[in-house]
Amino acid sequence: MTPAMSKAKRRPNDVGGKPAGRVTSSGHDPEAWERLLTGLVNACGPTQRKLLHVDEFRRAREDIDEDFYNTLTYFELWTQGFINLLEEKTVLTRAEVERRAADIKKRLGGAS
Repeated sequence: MTPAMSKAKRRPNDVGGKPAGRVTSSGHDPEAWERLLTGLVNACGPTQRKLLHVDEFRRAREDIDEDFYNTLTYFELWTQGFINLLEEKTVLTRAEVERRAADIKKRLGGAS
């Protein structure tokens, strides 16, 4: 191992060599909020508004604290990374996103 590699921090997504359970390949139909999130991320991406790039979006997800990271589903991880990146770029604050999400949830009658 090189000196640089010995100092490298293992990221929460780096599970190579760690014990793990069975991986299932079953899919699911995305929920409405998951489709919306995908659309928002794509709209902010390099082919549209250019607010974010694939590599920094991945880094924003991988920067999430490992204990929290490991509790999130795939799209929840995307949500947290997306909010973190928008906040980092001073586009929106987490509080603004949470306030807007609460307004939408209330308007939809409390539905998820």
